[in-house]
Amino acid sequence: MPSRRERPGKVAIMRAAVEVMGEAGYEGASIRDMASRAGVSVAALYYHFPSKRDLLREFLEESHDVVLARIDRHLRDLGPGAGPVERLDEIVGTLVASLVHDDFAQLAANVAWREHIRLDPAARAAVDGKRRRLLDLVADTVADGVATGELAAAEPREAARAIVTLATTIVEPYREMGRPMPEVIALYQRFARGIANG
Repeated sequence: MPSRRERPGKVAIMRAAVEVMGEAGYEGASIRDMASRAGVSVAALYYHFPSKRDLLREFLEESHDVVLARIDRHLRDLGPGAGPVERLDEIVGTLVASLVHDDFAQLAANVAWREHIRLDPAARAAVDGKRRRLLDLVADTVADGVATGELAAAEPREAARAIVTLATTIVEPYREMGRPMPEVIALYQRFARGIANG
């Protein structure tokens, strides 16, 4: 007897909805299109997400948490002896790889780093806190490098802001570059070190 096709769960519905938002933008993405992509009814989508904004909020919170956890794990794997430049390379490499490693990641990055302005103030504040944590991590790393003489940024926090902006806007240039991801990561690590020495 053939097995019945399982209905998509919440995660699959969110993934499909994020694909639609990544392609059409938040304003251009309709609930109907999201539900259709997920293979569910509009009512089923609303069962999991009361509104498009709720779906966006949940995705943004989760996506930022995933990237931050991945960076934390990679930094722990480097060990306590890693210097600031090595840590900066790891942060930038992990961030770039997280955003471009496959087609879905690129669509998700378009949503994660562009659409947070659509959130209500309380939800936006929560996401902004996660973004600030990433900025703080990079700023502390650059400041450590300045303290040890490995880096020379006159303004570590502003250098960090430029590095985060550079890395989180990688998707569009990455598609145009037509270069393998490891090569792009190495290039952006060099850019980040250059900024941190400015």
